[in-house]
Amino acid sequence: SHMDLSVETKLPREEELALMFGVSRITIRSVLDDLAGEGVITRKHGKGTFVNPVSAGIRVSFNPVMHFSDMIRNSGYEPSVRIIDCRTEPASKDAAAALNLKEGQEVIVCVKAFFADEKLCSIVQDYVSADLLQDYQDMTTEDMDSLFYYIYHKTGHTIQWDKTEIDVIYSKDIPEIHSIVKACGQDDKSYLLLRGINYDERDKETLYALEYIDTSLIKFNQIRKKIITYQ
Repeated sequence: SHMDLSVETKLPREEELALMFGVSRITIRSVLDDLAGEGVITRKHGKGTFVNPVSAGIRVSFNPVMHFSDMIRNSGYEPSVRIIDCRTEPASKDAAAALNLKEGQEVIVCVKAFFADEKLCSIVQDYVSADLLQDYQDMTTEDMDSLFYYIYHKTGHTIQWDKTEIDVIYSKDIPEIHSIVKACGQDDKSYLLLRGINYDERDKETLYALEYIDTSLIKFNQIRKKIITYQ
């Protein structure tokens, strides 16, 4: 189904949508509730439900989360990924706290660099408990593009949601990031850092990700619904 948002933004009634998609009205209402919460649609009392035309212009958002390769592609570039390192090491205090492990417990660290039209746009450090992925030697570049699939195929657990802290860092202040930036022929600069704890279907801490993003190449947008009481 396709809508020309320059002509019409009003959605059909719930009954019609249910018939169009072959699902129940309860399902349609649940989906519409989610979309309204994200600001993708708006409900106008007595008038109906409308698509927010601004939402159509959003190519990369904080929520919902998409793969880095898709984020790069949606930003107008050709994506590629390069494996920098995959190693085991004792969990730092931060990694142990994020994964609910004891400090010093062994973790697998996968480090990769993403490129937009061959230009470095993101560096990602993924941390997983070595107890969860006891054998990772068969991991390929494709697996490392998204460890979510690899974890699922190895363990059966699916990443469902994350809790993310947003920060800004200067690449020169973090030795590993600085060395990767230099190895890629780039100058040190400020990166947006998304520090995320990823949880599986059991709500268990499964993957800790540090994502360093060059926002001159990857620009996030988000519709934010206001919860403000007007007197």
